[in-house]
Amino acid sequence: MDSTSNEQLLKIDQAEKQIKKLRHPSFILKKQEDDLLVTVTLTKDFPTEFKEFFILHRETGEKYPFKAIDANGEYSFSVDIRSFIKKHVPTDPKEHFEFHFTLRYLIDGQEIEKDEPLSLNRFNHYESYGLTEVQDSDHHLYPYFSRKSQGFCFTVNIPVRSVRYIQDSKIDSINLKKHILSLAGTLVTKAIQINRIDTIMVGRKFGHRQIIHSDHQLTDAEDRTHLNYYDYQINLDLAEYARELFFSNSNDEDFDLYFELYLNGFFDPTIIHVSNPNNANTKSHYHHFSYSYGKRTLLLAPNFTGQSNGFLLSVTNFEKETFEYMKELFLVAPILRPIYSKREIWVIGETPMEAKNNSWAFFRYVRQYHPEKEIYYVIDRKSPDYAKAADLDEDHLLIFKSKKYIWTLLMAQLLITTEKPYTIMPTRNPLWLAELAAKKVVLLQNVLGSQNMKTMLEYNSKLFKADLMFVSSKTEKRYAIETLNFPEAKLPITGLPRFDELLKDGPDSAIKQQLLIFPMEHESGLHYQFDTIDQMALSFISLLKNPAFSDFVQQYQLEVVTALPSSMIHYIEAFTDTNCTLVLQSQEDIQQLIKDSKVLITDADPIAFDFSFLLKPVLFYQPEIRNLPLEELFNSNFTYLNELPGEVTTSEENLLHLLQQIGINQFKITRKNQQKADALLYYHDTQSNQRIYEAISNLLH
Repeated sequence: MDSTSNEQLLKIDQAEKQIKKLRHPSFILKKQEDDLLVTVTLTKDFPTEFKEFFILHRETGEKYPFKAIDANGEYSFSVDIRSFIKKHVPTDPKEHFEFHFTLRYLIDGQEIEKDEPLSLNRFNHYESYGLTEVQDSDHHLYPYFSRKSQGFCFTVNIPVRSVRYIQDSKIDSINLKKHILSLAGTLVTKAIQINRIDTIMVGRKFGHRQIIHSDHQLTDAEDRTHLNYYDYQINLDLAEYARELFFSNSNDEDFDLYFELYLNGFFDPTIIHVSNPNNANTKSHYHHFSYSYGKRTLLLAPNFTGQSNGFLLSVTNFEKETFEYMKELFLVAPILRPIYSKREIWVIGETPMEAKNNSWAFFRYVRQYHPEKEIYYVIDRKSPDYAKAADLDEDHLLIFKSKKYIWTLLMAQLLITTEKPYTIMPTRNPLWLAELAAKKVVLLQNVLGSQNMKTMLEYNSKLFKADLMFVSSKTEKRYAIETLNFPEAKLPITGLPRFDELLKDGPDSAIKQQLLIFPMEHESGLHYQFDTIDQMALSFISLLKNPAFSDFVQQYQLEVVTALPSSMIHYIEAFTDTNCTLVLQSQEDIQQLIKDSKVLITDADPIAFDFSFLLKPVLFYQPEIRNLPLEELFNSNFTYLNELPGEVTTSEENLLHLLQQIGINQFKITRKNQQKADALLYYHDTQSNQRIYEAISNLLH
């Protein structure tokens, strides 16, 4: 190639780079009845020739050109949307259409023609007038901006979630003055402005719903970024709310707080959590309020959910006498505590409603092998596990919210909890931990890594600092040091208590011809579901209905068991229509399910680690889901990178291929994945409880 050609290519490359950085002055959309008018103003930085507009049919690749009307440097075209759809789409359509324009640039003597999307990224200023969804008896049209290109598009009969326009939401401050709890923060939208905001509280267990007073105002609208900034303030009258709860509900409840945002042009509200405090460790966020009526007292305490960091108001219903006893005991506890220190009281629990995971396994171990130890398990009398716990050792149960429970907590030398220690506290928020003098030990629910635990377990938190946290391998220990900032000395490698039961029978004991599908549990309220949950549920349903999957199951004479998490409970009917045995995770002995199954398919539930420790194959199925800006992106690959003990796939076709490979390999774990599993479990034995007991004894002595 001669030097002239090289020079020409270099000039073209430089011109392309200049075009890529270029932004035009303005882009305007106007809709009047069925007519959509598109107008653009072009940059004068370089000579440009406007060629045409065109609409691209994404599914077919067909281009529909429109001649531009030039009016003093503004280029526009108009299209009758309904007529366009009737002319260019098939019967019962589900289509995408993208708006583009074609320009010819002259830069440094180089003439370059470009097809470009009508993208927010290409224009400094954007306006829209009257742009709304279109609905008639035949079709529903949704205008939207593409996440990938930020280009203007519309769909036919494919709903578009407007939450894509919510760029950010933050809680800047939380203040409690007398009985008024105030939250102030900011909301940011892109391209689309907010007409109205309703703020609602919804109970997680019983669905009680109430509109809350809130104010918002637009503080800034930026060109170039097309971002709109809003300040908001929410005022919760806790006394008024408590009075209502006394008459409507006598149970403990957790209330999520949501925004229902009415965006310009959208028929339905956009629903998001009130979430993301600037500093979740600020103690002032957590002050509780008490309200008494008759013989009862309600404690209302702010909190934040683990995964999405959404605001939560926890309401705990006490007997007034017990609540007054708690306040009096606070005053004398520092004096009484040294008297009872020789008893070396241990308190352990998961949540008041559960006795089934690692805390329960360790409690049983201590009661069996070290009966001299004064250890108590926290449980609610209404728990479905209460009868089981009482049968084991009723004298060593602490009934949640009882006087004995409060006294024992304040006198204890040791508190053993899961990664959410505040769930067994009387106010169910972190401030109560400050009243305790006990050493604090974390028994993780699962091997770290499949979920982001930084909010709950970060060592430098002002709210909760563990004296010990037990891990299962050097790999997990490294993760806790690097990600959670734990000191190495506070991370003994022991394994988890339930591993003793898991590993006692050997890897091949009592395996059924069973394939287990186990979607990960997500934190979700009654009012709002993540798109991720819905899309994952539909992905698993699609797999179950795939004829190739049915052929595989039949070929190897497998029973398919789908264990549904609570967050997918609304899909029970859809899963029931598939050829599988459906069970609920909350009602099953998960460890027995693991032992009985030959192969596991999950998106990223941490039981995958347990399954691999039995040297059985795991498939991580993570379809390419377009997560929403405010939803926590889950992808297990961020955890141990290439250290997950199973194959990861994003497509149903590849998942089926991997299943066939597992069948050909007689349902044995591959050597590579066995090595990964071994790296995540340092001790492949049944002595985890004993190692934990010894580590705690060393801590206390």
